[in-house]
Amino acid sequence: MLLPKGYRLTAITDWISLTLMLSAALAFARNAFGSNHRQRLVWILLGVGYAVEAGGQVLWMHWDLVVKKTPAMSLGDACIFLAWTAVIMGFALRPHVEPTPQHQRLGTFDLLLLLLAGLYLYLFLVIPWQYLAPEPQTYGPAYMFLALAEDVILLSIVALGWRHSSGRWRHFYALLTGIVVFDTIMEYIVDTIPNAVAFSGGWYDGATAAGIAGMTLAALMAYRLEPVSEREDPDSERYWRLASRLAAPFTLILPLLAAWSFHDRSVPVPVWQFRVFLSLAAVVVFAAVGIVKQARLETELANANRELLDASLTDLLTGVRNRRFFTSSIETDVQQVLRSFGGYSPTDVRNRDLVFYLIDIDHFKKVNDQFGHKIGDQVLAEVARRINSAARLSDAVIRWGGEEFLLLSRYTDRKEAHILANRILDSVGSKPYHVEASKADLRVTCSLGWAVFPWTESDPKLVSHDQILVLADFALYQAKGSGRNRAVGLLPAGETVRAGTAAPTIYINGIPASPVTTPGPSLEPITAPGPTTPSANTIAASAT
Repeated sequence: MLLPKGYRLTAITDWISLTLMLSAALAFARNAFGSNHRQRLVWILLGVGYAVEAGGQVLWMHWDLVVKKTPAMSLGDACIFLAWTAVIMGFALRPHVEPTPQHQRLGTFDLLLLLLAGLYLYLFLVIPWQYLAPEPQTYGPAYMFLALAEDVILLSIVALGWRHSSGRWRHFYALLTGIVVFDTIMEYIVDTIPNAVAFSGGWYDGATAAGIAGMTLAALMAYRLEPVSEREDPDSERYWRLASRLAAPFTLILPLLAAWSFHDRSVPVPVWQFRVFLSLAAVVVFAAVGIVKQARLETELANANRELLDASLTDLLTGVRNRRFFTSSIETDVQQVLRSFGGYSPTDVRNRDLVFYLIDIDHFKKVNDQFGHKIGDQVLAEVARRINSAARLSDAVIRWGGEEFLLLSRYTDRKEAHILANRILDSVGSKPYHVEASKADLRVTCSLGWAVFPWTESDPKLVSHDQILVLADFALYQAKGSGRNRAVGLLPAGETVRAGTAAPTIYINGIPASPVTTPGPSLEPITAPGPTTPSANTIAASAT
């Protein structure tokens, strides 16, 4: 304000502007640390925008202080345009919003398409009058049009953020709205007055410096400011849907621009040739990005469908499969077994059986009665984990219902089925279950019944897999009735386990079978914590 127009004033003003641009870039970049992935991208884009603008300022300083002649058309204008494009993209991602499924609508490819659209417009409207047919009279209005368009877009975004935010975020957007309004007015004024009034170090540079300083202040206000959730917000849904579709109409306009450029011969030949080539190249680039985006969306959709299917086949509490999984997959397993018995040579008879193990937790009602359903759920989940640890990768553990599990052992040998039964008994009952927030350790055991499919090797289709499940359930009933903490398996009459002795024949629904009994580990029964005297507050709470 005190210095006269001249070199010294220009130098000091340029250095102040460069310092403020770098301060804004560093302030926004600092916000990226400790932010979530989506918010980090916002701060990085804003920091990069002001870093690019600082690069353009260095060019201006070179012309002002070294060359001492400012060109009417320069690369610095392109730096400013790209810088504000990055700033627009950053604020379009709405830093105040917690990432949601709606937030993901504006993805990487959408941002890339918007960036390419802005770059195309600059190349189409401005670059020809700067390099191909230099005309400052045409270059100036074209650049001013794009700059004002960017200001209007940015103003719409920050004003919308101001409207839909609250608390400190509302103050953040209010400051941004004021800065953009002020900058837009100043830019319009300086573009419409004679060049003699606007000079380096003049009042316009002071206004610009104030705007950049305001951006630094806004970045400091948002440091470690937690984003807010906009889940189920219809306004947020509309915003992300519109933002993700902005590039699509532009892609459709590109062929029209190419055709218009080809038929518009009022401009110099190099200009219309460049525009036609640029538009056709943009059509190819936009189409390629669109194809890649579509392929990615299809992959994401397939993954989402696969995750939904997997979730529908998984028990939420224990993490093992559910009965729907059994219903959808058992026929495949059965047909695999039937094919193996129909195609194998008589000498290759191992590891082609399907064994059904039904597992029931002993005295599980006592766990719920003594410790509550929360502890009961924890015990169920731990039992499922231990059964899984005893099973092989090819086996399937299924929560059959309540405290009962089904283990499908694929590609196994019936004569060694009792070995897996013993491993399950030991895994479930060998170690105590620590009760959360209690000094007690639970001793949990299980009873197990198993049967093999096919029932007879000579006629694999004689007994269906549904009947095998009935046999396994009968064997489980026998294990529970004979003292629990043991496994009872059923084989066709006359068959025995490997290295075992012949068992007496029993008949289940007319099917002759030989039971195979495997005792479980010798353990103490379930223990409960010692009695405690409740406090008066506890008694009052219980009464309530």
